[in-house]
Amino acid sequence: MPTFKSNLATTQSQNGDNRVDGRLLAGKVRQCNATITVAGTEVTNDVIEVVTLPTGALINLAESYIVTEALGTTFTVGVDTSGGGALAAALDLSSAGKVDFDADGGLYSVAAGDELIVINCTSIGSPTADQTARVVITYVDYN
Repeated sequence: MPTFKSNLATTQSQNGDNRVDGRLLAGKVRQCNATITVAGTEVTNDVIEVVTLPTGALINLAESYIVTEALGTTFTVGVDTSGGGALAAALDLSSAGKVDFDADGGLYSVAAGDELIVINCTSIGSPTADQTARVVITYVDYN
């Protein structure tokens, strides 16, 4: 059975170079690192403002996460945009560790009105004062 190749596969096999030729896209990959300190008075439905990203940024959900101390007996949150875009849902921050936004990947384009990233407290019980969480959001900035 014959093997067929694309133009890139043909070029690679001829010169032994495994780098793929392609267009270099404009933009910079950035990571914002925001630290949240629990006051101990948080309750269900509270909102925590995290960061404002540039309009047009492309959030890489697979590389965005929260590293947390144990924030309380129950501390479940969602990460959303100010315009209602859901970035992550039902993240359990009650135990110390790293919690991914979306381990399977995905991208989110920040539209006008969506620039503010917020944490919505969906279920809070006995929050532990002075514990911290570091929110890491990886995005491509086209500016």
